[in-house]
Amino acid sequence: MQAVASLVDRASDALARLCGWAYFAIGLMLGYEVVARYFFNAPTIWAEELSRLVFVFATLLAAPALLRHNQHIRVTALTALMGEGAQRVARLVALGVVIAFCALLVWHGIEAPLNSYARGRSSGSMLDIPAWWAQSAVPLAFALVGVQAVLEFLRCAMGAPLPSDAPHPE
Repeated sequence: MQAVASLVDRASDALARLCGWAYFAIGLMLGYEVVARYFFNAPTIWAEELSRLVFVFATLLAAPALLRHNQHIRVTALTALMGEGAQRVARLVALGVVIAFCALLVWHGIEAPLNSYARGRSSGSMLDIPAWWAQSAVPLAFALVGVQAVLEFLRCAMGAPLPSDAPHPE
């Protein structure tokens, strides 16, 4: 299990770094669009739509690393008052809910991109990007979050130290 856990953790972290660079690329694309449109009166047909597509993927695909490093939004008012055993149970329950939610999103979310692919739907813009590209972000991202959540659940169930509420040093 240790080898699989290490592989999943490295993949989550690498994906998060890639998502950070994707946000940088979005800034470049939109900056180029602003300069082209307002200084040269030559707007692009690609910058806005492509940056929107990259934004969707970058936002969703960073989620497994957030879960891994315990940097997601949490309300700790009650769990801070609990002992370690109760905190562990609360974490297991929360991770179980995350796993179930991810399974539902993948199960129901896969239908839209498959349907769009089968019907040949596209964005309808000048770029005419296939609709399934953007729609696949949800099932893909939540499948990855689900895998990370299963890993975190197993770690917690096997007695790994509970994550602290302190911010991650990276």
